Amino acid sequence: MKRTLLFALLFINSFFIWGQIVNIIIDKNVENAEDPNEKEIIKVWSEYLQSGEYKNPETKFWDQSQYQIPDYFLWPVGMKTLKDRTPKVQCTILGVFSVENDHYAIKTALTHINKEGDSVLEAILSVYAKKINGKYLLVNSSQYHKGVWQKEQVGNITYYVHPNHPFDLKAAQKMNAFNEKMAKTFKTNPISFDYFVSNYSREIVRLWGYDYMAKIYIPGQTGGLADINNSIVYAGNNSEYYPHEVVHLYTHQTYDNGYHFWLDEGFATFMAGSGGHDLAWHTQKLKEFLAKNPDFIISFKKLRGYIPNGLHSTEFRYVIGGLICKKIYEKRGMTRLLEGLKTVKTDEELYGFIEKELGIKAKDFTDYIRKTAK
Repeated sequence: MKRTLLFALLFINSFFIWGQIVNIIIDKNVENAEDPNEKEIIKVWSEYLQSGEYKNPETKFWDQSQYQIPDYFLWPVGMKTLKDRTPKVQCTILGVFSVENDHYAIKTALTHINKEGDSVLEAILSVYAKKINGKYLLVNSSQYHKGVWQKEQVGNITYYVHPNHPFDLKAAQKMNAFNEKMAKTFKTNPISFDYFVSNYSREIVRLWGYDYMAKIYIPGQTGGLADINNSIVYAGNNSEYYPHEVVHLYTHQTYDNGYHFWLDEGFATFMAGSGGHDLAWHTQKLKEFLAKNPDFIISFKKLRGYIPNGLHSTEFRYVIGGLICKKIYEKRGMTRLLEGLKTVKTDEELYGFIEKELGIKAKDFTDYIRKTAK
């Protein structure tokens, strides 16, 4: 045990000598830290953390055989600014051990000390490693689980199914039909993508590479997300059908230089609903909220979060953005709506777009949404 602790201290000090600012320690229970394979894996992972690299298409640390941006999943922990964070982040390696298909798992806790002097756990990360061409490379959790979970192919969609989830072929065929519909809407070929499906969103969070993160136990457990960089849909909604996230794959592929969040999420909600409910359902929740809050002001810059009705399902920006898209589509058609996705990026541009297409000035926007929701 003393030998391992000494190794850990030397490990920390070596990074201080190099002038790096990410604190990396090896937990005393990692008794195999000096074994040849584990030592090399720890070195690769630690050098990546110290490098300040994030989303590098020419990375030397990650296996890119399946995903071009394999570390995209690290955005929730602020990987891009990890070295510059205040208070400083401490990375504690909790374990390195062999798993299936010649991979190793690396478990790392990210913590910091808050202003009250308390230690705050930010996340516990799961990263994998495999020896490729004679050296270990990092492998993200999703790629590792492709070799572990059940695989099904339906049209252009490759499904990977959580062990506790029974695969529903009819829902998968419905998803493939929607994919073809979106291709026609955007006048392109159907996108091929991976689709990871589980019963609950917390299972997807773990698959994604987080044994723990702040929102893993939120009340709503039917969420998902799209990794637009790697063409992946993560569905923690107990279904092979999650059209909302597929819409995001198309907006990113078509307008990869950016778009306004409200318009992008609104378009996905207009076309495919959100959280298993269509736009009309969410509009009813907004209507009920606005009736009880007559002084409520809508701000693109400040408004965040879910309508506080206890359902944890209707996000203000999604439903209001959806109403904007619906009215523009009804009045001006799909071509003008897609033009907005292509050109609108700032709040000012969005207000200008709404005024141009709907004749509604910024000062009248809240009243307009209030009347539209009714």
